[in-house]
Amino acid sequence: MVNEQTSPQPMRTPSLSPQFFFVCAVVLLAGGILFHWLEQGPKVPVPTAADEAATAEAAAARRLQRLREREGQARIELERREAEERTRRALLVDGPTEAAAKKEREELARRQTMAVEEQRAAVRTEEAWQRFYKPSAECRDPAAATRVECVNEYVKARRAFQATQVAGPN
Repeated sequence: MVNEQTSPQPMRTPSLSPQFFFVCAVVLLAGGILFHWLEQGPKVPVPTAADEAATAEAAAARRLQRLREREGQARIELERREAEERTRRALLVDGPTEAAAKKEREELARRQTMAVEEQRAAVRTEEAWQRFYKPSAECRDPAAATRVECVNEYVKARRAFQATQVAGPN
């Protein structure tokens, strides 16, 4: 026997089939599309500090406008009552009715004072409510203010505020 040296046959490298590359490409492509789709998601604008400041400023302007309207209405009512009083005084000429006229003027002055005090109390109550009620972060957005959760939060806060008002301000 001849000592034959067998030459080692070179190892055959496993060849990768084209199907393997195709499957890998399809998987990578599908993963990329899925990742891109998930990243996009629904675009929800994030409120910025400027948006929140503008919203707060607009709310303050609306409150100020309401207060001015109430003051204007109270002023109109006061002027109307003063005109009524001037008319009554013009009609009252003789002495016996002067006592009744004085009593009527006093009553009118008392009602006017009460109306002014009621107006001031309403303004103080509105200001106290504005200091008391601070909506949650989700409900500060005007678009979300009509959501059921935000309305419920507002109603609960309003009831708590009214309960503290009934109990008496501390």
